[in-house]
Order: sequence, then structure tokens, then C-alpha cells
Amino acid sequence: MTFSFHPEAETEFLEAINYYEDSERGLGYDFSIEVFATIQNIVIPQLPGRS
Repeated sequence: MTFSFHPEAETEFLEAINYYEDSERGLGYDFSIEVFATIQNIVIPQLPGRS
């Protein structure tokens, strides 16, 4: 299964990455990793017995 951002949501996401990166070096990167990890947890079906 795949996902895609709505164009406006993608723009907002990239702006948020830049905002956090401007606040503290590496924070924008960390933010993006967490967002993509969360999306992956939603998109990839959970295996039985896995929480």
C-alpha cells in the first residue's frame, strides 16, 4: 500500500520541517522521520500478535 500527500498538506509539511530546522539544527529532520514512521505504521497492515 502506498500513500501520497495532498499538495497543500505537502507544502504545509515541508514548511513545518523548515520551521523546526530553523529552530534547532536536526529538529526538522527528526520531525520528518517521526511523521513518516507514523504514516508507515498506519499504511502497513499489522501482523497478528504484533502491537
